[in-house]
Amino acid sequence: EREMRGEEAILLASLSDLIPLIWEETERNISDAGGLTGWQALSADERTFRECEAYRCMCVRLGEDILDSLTPEQRQYATLFIWGGCCMHKEMNSVKGGNARMMAFWDDAGIVGPMKLFNQDNAAAAALGGSAARQRAGDNSQAGGVKLTSLAGAVFANKDKKKGQQDSLQVYLQSVIGYMEKRSFTNIEQNIYLALDDDPTITELCVLTLYAQAVSHPYMRLVRGPEAAETNLLDLGPVHDKVKAHCRAVIANPNLLISATTSYETGSMDGKIWERPDAIYAVLGYAPRLPHLRGALVAFFEGALDTWERFTDEYCPEGAIASASISERRRAYMKTTNDDNEGALGEARRASQHAPNMTLNQHNARTMYCKNNTVAFIRTCLGPEDLKYLRRRARELDASGVAKDQREQQATAYKETVDKKRKAASARKAVVDAKRTRIDAVVPRLDTQSITDNPGTNNELDLQLEWHRRLDSDKHIPPKTKMTRKEDKVTALVAAVKRYNEGTVHAPEATEDVEMLAEVPDDLDEEESDWEH
Repeated sequence: EREMRGEEAILLASLSDLIPLIWEETERNISDAGGLTGWQALSADERTFRECEAYRCMCVRLGEDILDSLTPEQRQYATLFIWGGCCMHKEMNSVKGGNARMMAFWDDAGIVGPMKLFNQDNAAAAALGGSAARQRAGDNSQAGGVKLTSLAGAVFANKDKKKGQQDSLQVYLQSVIGYMEKRSFTNIEQNIYLALDDDPTITELCVLTLYAQAVSHPYMRLVRGPEAAETNLLDLGPVHDKVKAHCRAVIANPNLLISATTSYETGSMDGKIWERPDAIYAVLGYAPRLPHLRGALVAFFEGALDTWERFTDEYCPEGAIASASISERRRAYMKTTNDDNEGALGEARRASQHAPNMTLNQHNARTMYCKNNTVAFIRTCLGPEDLKYLRRRARELDASGVAKDQREQQATAYKETVDKKRKAASARKAVVDAKRTRIDAVVPRLDTQSITDNPGTNNELDLQLEWHRRLDSDKHIPPKTKMTRKEDKVTALVAAVKRYNEGTVHAPEATEDVEMLAEVPDDLDEEESDWEH
């Protein structure tokens, strides 16, 4: 706002008023460059950039002076800035939050959860490996309704027409003939087949279905319906209050969705007919054989409610939206979704498929040329000299190698990230090797009475426990962080020695890696990257 008002002031000001400001910014530019010699040593592009920045600073200064001269009401109107988040991302995150809470429900309730859906490598490790390998395969595998839905999408609706079973599925559904009987399942098909007969997984699928029918579809009808173009995101505070109120109602009374009297009038957030009534009937048909459906449903809606609370905080009573007047909200109109930007990203991806060598700058230029109807402006406002300048400027940009520089900078950033991760891996390995060397040198104490009478120091107890921990494939010994008192360490060591003397523990198989935790600085341990292989 300051920059725009300052630019308007420059266009209306006389040259005599602007010369002092221009001179001041020019002097500052030269001074920042190290004097006149330093300024002359700069490249033409760098000087142009600094001149543009000086012009922007001058606009901001003038704009600030103009805003200071306004009344408080005028200034508030001029500086109005309101932020709002995309409604579809709110809904998507509510599902993620609900699913996370539902997945935790099984362990919290002490109930066996959905079956693990192993990929091909983990399936082989679980079937043929030792106990540690099976444990690792299970830890690295996912489970549940969301994962099953993802696998089913890959098989039955794969975006790559050369993959999946979409054509065969249509034939099957039309003829009701199990074509799969003619050959064996692939690993992913086997996962889907088995998971569809796993009650905990079916429970999660039912919960996802109920949430979609009760909240997701009614919410989408409001934010992406026929009147979405006229709907202002800033006016949707009551809608989000209604969403959260409905989540609370289901948490308090799950029978709104899973009883024989379930009705869209009370079960659906907007009180309108279900988007897919057949899906509701299917869930109600499964409900009698799913004893934990109620608990999973409540857990999901609790997680979804917490997420809705976090992602709708812009509508809080003390926030900018609530304090804005009707006219201010109308002036700051926002679309309910971020479809425009999401669509632009999709267009960029499709364009890269058709023209892989096109640079991002070229794509952006073409897109803006079409979207802004630049051709009409050129035909109306520009003359031969202007067109000549544009052609010359275009040639300069093409010859500048901007895209090449960007790729080189990206390659450098990639290399730095890889080097940092390799350094982290090397640091972890060094710590693990040092720890393994210390443990290899330990002489185990196998007399429980001697340990009780003379336990030794804490460090000695830790080393003895680490020696036994390598043999403890069933993880009877608590982790070090859980044993802060010396008495706890002595008790754990005595129990480990007894198991060893009784022969109830065994060393991990030679093919199994023993997990040894290594503490390294946090700044060396970054998240995995999709591009590094």
